[in-house]
Amino acid sequence: MTSGDERQQAVITRAQKILPGDERVLAVYLIGSYGAGTADRFSDVDVHLVVTDDSAEWFEQHWDDVLRELTGPTVLADRLPGLIGGLGITPDWLHVDLIVHPLAQFDRFQYDGVRVLFDRDGTLFPDGDIAPTGGRPGEPYWPATTVNLFFYFLGNLVTVLGRDERIVANQGIGVVRDQLVALMLAERGVRRTSGAKRLNALLSDEQRAALEAIPAAGTDPADVIAANRYICREFITRGTALAELTASPWPTEFVNATLSHLRNHFHADFA
Repeated sequence: MTSGDERQQAVITRAQKILPGDERVLAVYLIGSYGAGTADRFSDVDVHLVVTDDSAEWFEQHWDDVLRELTGPTVLADRLPGLIGGLGITPDWLHVDLIVHPLAQFDRFQYDGVRVLFDRDGTLFPDGDIAPTGGRPGEPYWPATTVNLFFYFLGNLVTVLGRDERIVANQGIGVVRDQLVALMLAERGVRRTSGAKRLNALLSDEQRAALEAIPAAGTDPADVIAANRYICREFITRGTALAELTASPWPTEFVNATLSHLRNHFHADFA
């Protein structure tokens, strides 16, 4: 298993030694790169706990104290919305997440790839580690939400450039590109719950080349439009093929309305 660096390993070692000493902690496990066995020196350490239900409130108030038991001093400890726990950054910029799951809400299959450090009764992870599966190619599927979002965001290009919001327009390139990435993952049947910083292994060489060929753009409207036209053509070519492959409905009326909207304002074809 890939080991990352000594700072990361020190956090994991402390998690294995310290956390089982708290009777309220029922299990400790790693997700992310360490869960999948792909950690390197750039990895975060994602530590997850399962705790007794009656201790969840205490951990909600004191999660950052527990985090610092693992990391030592932090320069940032910030709660993650909707979760018990948050992220920590150490003075030498090691990123460690600590997330706490009350027993009643625990789902051992919630994440792709789990490395179990501790299971008090041996019942929460009866089969031990969970192998990563979500990032492996499988059957292509239809990402309906992704398709609708793509054309919604693309149509808003008229608004932001119409207001001469050039910075927002530049940011929008990344937004529509991300929908293209999601479509590419659907082409390969990849359903992932892991982080966004490891795309290379999930995309084919052809897909990566297509993404890397997106025209560079700053804030000049002509460059922004060129980048969006490239992404749009790529998305339509792939999207219509995937719709046919999966026997799914292509949103023809919405697409045509969006393309017409763009053509009327920019006097250019996006398809």
